[in-house]
Amino acid sequence: MTEFSTLLGIGTSAFLASNIDDTFMLIILFSTPNLLAHNVTIGQFLGMMLLVAVSASAALLILVVPLFVIGLMGFIPIGLGIKRLIEHQQTNKQNKKLDHLSFLSVAGITVANGGDDIGVFTPLFAMYNTNTEVTMLVILFMFLTGVWCMLTYYFIKHPLIASRIRHASQIMSPFILIGLGVYILMDSFAI
Repeated sequence: MTEFSTLLGIGTSAFLASNIDDTFMLIILFSTPNLLAHNVTIGQFLGMMLLVAVSASAALLILVVPLFVIGLMGFIPIGLGIKRLIEHQQTNKQNKKLDHLSFLSVAGITVANGGDDIGVFTPLFAMYNTNTEVTMLVILFMFLTGVWCMLTYYFIKHPLIASRIRHASQIMSPFILIGLGVYILMDSFAI
């Protein structure tokens, strides 16, 4: 059995390397006025759980799900970005009491942006494949997802940062989502 500290170090490094790009996505999602923070967090956890499950299964079943299928999920952020553009162009905006993106949309964005997670996690699960090692990696990835969400949320809630990000995110988020979707599709050779 692999020493705990080695597995902890390797798992943490793999998570950080494959989730750096999620930071910007989480900043945009947490600073979206009509999107509740708990929906972002729940969606991020659901998306990461699905990515970890696919990675672990792929390591065992020699990649059952082709990466281009994950890449096709790039249409999710494109659709959400177009929806936001249309909402911004409407002059008679209604004051929404419910968030216009659900935790399922956030989970979809997380999975769509998770090709690198699958690419990094699958060999890790193939290498560390005992029940204990797989359990430790899953727990570590879920713990780090929570830390990632907390740090990002508190970062954007800082008074100096929050006022600047909130205004900029309303303008930029549709274009960022569309760009993310296009990048995901191009990266997976789906288009």
